[in-house]
Amino acid sequence: MAVSKDNFFRIFQSDLREGLQRFFENRNVRISEEIVEELVDRPSLAKLIAFDFIEHDSETSEYRLDDRVERFLDEMLGAVEIAQADWLISLIDEIRRSIEGYHKLSDTAKAAVFSRKVCRSLRGCKGRILRHLEEIQSAVDYDYRAGSDYEVKLLNLQWHLERAESYGRAIEELNKLLRNDAFFQIHRDTEILSLRRGLILRCAQVGDGLTDIYQRIAEYLNRVLRDYDRARKLIRLCAMIDRHEHFTSTNLEEVSTAAAGPWFSEIQVRTTISPSVTDRYPEILARALMKVGVGERQLKARQVEIEEPVFEEDSPIIDWTNVYKTFVEQEKDLFTFLGTTSIGGKLLSEEERVDGYCSILSDEKWALTWDRPFEMNFEGGWEYALVFPRATKII
Repeated sequence: MAVSKDNFFRIFQSDLREGLQRFFENRNVRISEEIVEELVDRPSLAKLIAFDFIEHDSETSEYRLDDRVERFLDEMLGAVEIAQADWLISLIDEIRRSIEGYHKLSDTAKAAVFSRKVCRSLRGCKGRILRHLEEIQSAVDYDYRAGSDYEVKLLNLQWHLERAESYGRAIEELNKLLRNDAFFQIHRDTEILSLRRGLILRCAQVGDGLTDIYQRIAEYLNRVLRDYDRARKLIRLCAMIDRHEHFTSTNLEEVSTAAAGPWFSEIQVRTTISPSVTDRYPEILARALMKVGVGERQLKARQVEIEEPVFEEDSPIIDWTNVYKTFVEQEKDLFTFLGTTSIGGKLLSEEERVDGYCSILSDEKWALTWDRPFEMNFEGGWEYALVFPRATKII
């Protein structure tokens, strides 16, 4: 069930409510002195620290939620959205940043600060990693049993499978970091070594647990599919029984067998099969279902003929200047001349003929070569001006 965050934070005092909610929403961000002023005022911040809701690291001047408060809010609000691994990925990034800061500092005292950060992050992983696995398993079981909608069950199980896989990838990344990073190879601090050994063991346990969850999800999916197929069969059988009862409880049989005339000539008896026969001969049931249009028909594959597209040849590019030079050396009018002109061994099409006529007649370079006014002529549905060549110099 979804819980409103705003409503939930009302259980806290009014002067602490807004600041605590902002810290919770930014719990994966490193909150410095500059950032904390944007989240909460100083008096409220002092109260939060006094109540141990907020931790203040004086060496790095950073603020963060207390681990117990963060865990409590996560559990109550479901903020991690069960089966997601965002928190683990954030912790791994924090460990890597701390290790990087440790290597960059030569001062032993300052480097110890980053070493303590690594320990704190490792303790957070160790305290939460198995509990998160149990939450995944519980959510999978709950969403399978809740409700009866098959589509909802399938969607929920698919959702949990994706989240479990993302959690498994994060666990694998943490395991590689603990085993291969030089920081853990050369560091001899007792606490870090102990946390490292314990987390490597936990990673192996989580890997085995996730394998069980994958198998459980697969089993649930198969059950959902079987239940869905069974429900479809029951629906079909109920439909057939209803039709059979309607047939036997009315005079439809008498009308269909004894009545005459055009109104009843097309009526056919669907079936008179006894219900006991369908139990002994399932093939008869399948045949009857198919006959009434409920069964699944096996359709033959139909050959589809695909016609290959015919690509037309590209039309040649016509240089109307060359056409005009040929035109002025003969005696026909322009429209008649273009009707007998061929380009690339083919006569000009009607569209090309009209296009050439308009292009040549409207070209400004040849405007002075025409004898005006033009006489008009009509040919093949076209009315056009008679334009004859003139013995002038071609411009």
